[in-house]
Amino acid sequence: MKYVKDVYKKGKLNKFNKVVLVTKSPRRIELMQNICKFTLKSSEIDERKIERESLEEYKNLDDFHKFALTCANITKAKLSNIDIAEDTLYISSDTIVINDGKILGKSTDYEDAYNMLNSYLGKIHQVITAVCLMEKDYIELFYTYSNVAFSNKSNRNITIIKDYINTKKVYDKAGAYGIQEINPSLIRYIEGDINTIIGFPVNEISTRIEEFL
Repeated sequence: MKYVKDVYKKGKLNKFNKVVLVTKSPRRIELMQNICKFTLKSSEIDERKIERESLEEYKNLDDFHKFALTCANITKAKLSNIDIAEDTLYISSDTIVINDGKILGKSTDYEDAYNMLNSYLGKIHQVITAVCLMEKDYIELFYTYSNVAFSNKSNRNITIIKDYINTKKVYDKAGAYGIQEINPSLIRYIEGDINTIIGFPVNEISTRIEEFL
């Protein structure tokens, strides 16, 4: 598929009796319910440290591939400190937003959120979600990406952005917005899977594990 890239694979996916989703994200939890039954587990990692190390490791790549592999490294790291049980498939993911050659994480305050959202107007930015599937003797790492085009800058769109920030829904999301809740008049078009932008590419994950569901 055009908007999917494999990063790494070792071993073969085997029959599993249990699925563990490693996340704290309510959006990923909700989307995973469309695939199969699962239990939850959390993982604490220093994402900023992994991001810095990855950006240095991939410094010779172009921005998009450098950032995509950085996202993949963060995703894989979420499973690095978990004891992998037999007959169990573990799934983790991470999402980043790329605009103007920079990774945009979660906004820290009103001004930060405003600057991020304002920077999208009249341009196209990318959203990447990396996914790691892991069993005892198997690991598969891939990412999906989508292009998001925002409407042009105008007084009305600035007002829409300010109103959205005032809902306080912006602070727990990469890039300071959720595609499923932002005013749709801001979005000119999307190329790719909308669930990549939400943070969990349901179709691609389901396709890769459906043999054993």
